Amino acid sequence: MTPKPKRSRYQIIAILTVLFGLGFLYQPDSVLLKGIALPLLTIASIISARIFSAKWVVETISGLGLVTGLVFLFLNVPGIVRDSAFHLIFASAIAFGLTTRWRKQATVLGGTILVIGFVFLYQPLSFLRSTALYLILVGMTLFAILSKRKWWVERISISAIACGLIFLCQPFREVLFQTGFQILLGGLTGFIIVAHR
Repeated sequence: MTPKPKRSRYQIIAILTVLFGLGFLYQPDSVLLKGIALPLLTIASIISARIFSAKWVVETISGLGLVTGLVFLFLNVPGIVRDSAFHLIFASAIAFGLTTRWRKQATVLGGTILVIGFVFLYQPLSFLRSTALYLILVGMTLFAILSKRKWWVERISISAIACGLIFLCQPFREVLFQTGFQILLGGLTGFIIVAHR
């Protein structure tokens, strides 16, 4: 347990990091600040999940962040809002995965989102293909954080990394080449998370 003064300092850091991350995220013409927003929000989600004693508050806020990000991703919203969708769902997925009380249901949700992301990779509609990477990363993040079977997550991640590399190097099918990076990145994300938990 963290001592009280140190805990309150970390809580202030988490809140300020969220505020700066959201402030940077919604700057209209600054790609640099939007790029800085993702690590800030990710750091804030990890600190918040670990330091706040009221885990249900972090779980509720991150659950709302997941829903909001998915709404921004799939509905016809202004560009600045749609551009923030990945930042919101990725940071929210980390905090939600670390604080949720419904581990089994959230693991199934993460696996379902992951499978939907893989299905979207091979759809003819460009709108669905453009959201596939976001879904793969969020699904793999939830699945890797929450799954009780670490061994299976490692094997799935390593297989995805291998398939992604093979798809990128093979000269026969263009569609496999086009989707290889997304599969590789999803596997790498899962492996990094499961190796550090």
